[in-house]
Amino acid sequence: MTAITPIPLSPRETARRRLLDALRREGPMARVEIGQHLGMSPASVSELTASLLDEGILVAEEASDPAAGLIRGRPKTRLYFAETLGSVIGVWTGFNRIELRLVDSAGHNRASRHVERPLRNLGAEELMDVLADTITAFAQETGAHDVKAIGLACQGYVDTRDGIVAWSPVLGTRDLPLASGLGERLGKPVLIENDASAMAFAITQRNSDLRSGRTACLMIGDGVGLGFLIQGELYRGARFGGSEFGHVRLRRSGPQCRCGGRGCIEAYLADYAMHRDAQLIDHRPAPTLLLPGEDAMESIVDQARAGDPALLNLFQAAGEVLGDAVAILIQTLEPDHIVICGPGTRAMDLLRPSFEAALESQTIPELRALAAIHVVESSMDLLTEGVVIQALRELDLDLARLKAA
Repeated sequence: MTAITPIPLSPRETARRRLLDALRREGPMARVEIGQHLGMSPASVSELTASLLDEGILVAEEASDPAAGLIRGRPKTRLYFAETLGSVIGVWTGFNRIELRLVDSAGHNRASRHVERPLRNLGAEELMDVLADTITAFAQETGAHDVKAIGLACQGYVDTRDGIVAWSPVLGTRDLPLASGLGERLGKPVLIENDASAMAFAITQRNSDLRSGRTACLMIGDGVGLGFLIQGELYRGARFGGSEFGHVRLRRSGPQCRCGGRGCIEAYLADYAMHRDAQLIDHRPAPTLLLPGEDAMESIVDQARAGDPALLNLFQAAGEVLGDAVAILIQTLEPDHIVICGPGTRAMDLLRPSFEAALESQTIPELRALAAIHVVESSMDLLTEGVVIQALRELDLDLARLKAA
């Protein structure tokens, strides 16, 4: 979204915002659970929820526990968002492909689409025209006449405050004012996010343990990216972006990376790098696609599992790089949790032995002991899920504001 000076919330609006955010993050809760979660008194919770119910923002659902009638007192009533407050569309732009997801205000998935469209060679205006037309067609096809906002995840360095994609390996233009350009075309607010940060945000929403302390999510797939969260909120840099961890250089004379440099972490671990190197083994034909599909990657993995020695060596080398990368994270950020996620986890069984050996040899033991490492098998659906949740939270900010009398 284009930077706009926000109107400060009143104390009552701030309390409403906290309550709505708790329900958005934790899911349906009873009033007593809300009070415990937020540290609010029962009277304050009752007052706030009463107004939100009257306004149709929240809906009450009686507990379905068959034993509830045997217990003295009123059964617990869970509160959740109404489905009728509008919908949001989540979008992910990959290499010549677009993923779309429609979600209602209660967070329920209503529809999804996969669209193959050439994007990389388009100029700025044509690119935004194509994206706007694709989003509009998706909304029309799904009967979504109440779309309130768009959330878009993109590879590369994204300035989330000003809505600018400064650089992306899958788009052919730099300093792209994507949020304002799409917003003007669609007549809707547009929120943009780096795709690794979007996946990290979605993963931590699913696991409350990862919303405590510092969590680093290393995404491996089309590229390699990092989402870093502190107490469940994404860390922002000087340009309100995340990090370009995948383009940290490990070896100056290493393989070619999409960023133009050599020896980046991504140049060893990303799908395109693994596919490229697999095709060069034993003088096999050079790859014809810049980014392989899932079938091509699964074929390489299956051949390695079947015992192909050259491919086993390829995954061993990649596992060592993954270990080096995680060691860098541990010794620079000291996270409580490190999550390895993304489609690249499909081969974690092949990567794990050399990954663990490299991690042990490259990390100070006292620091290694501080970080819990999780492997989360995850699809690209989490990219659109991440920006959808963020777009819904932006809408919740408007819902928190009291209507003028």
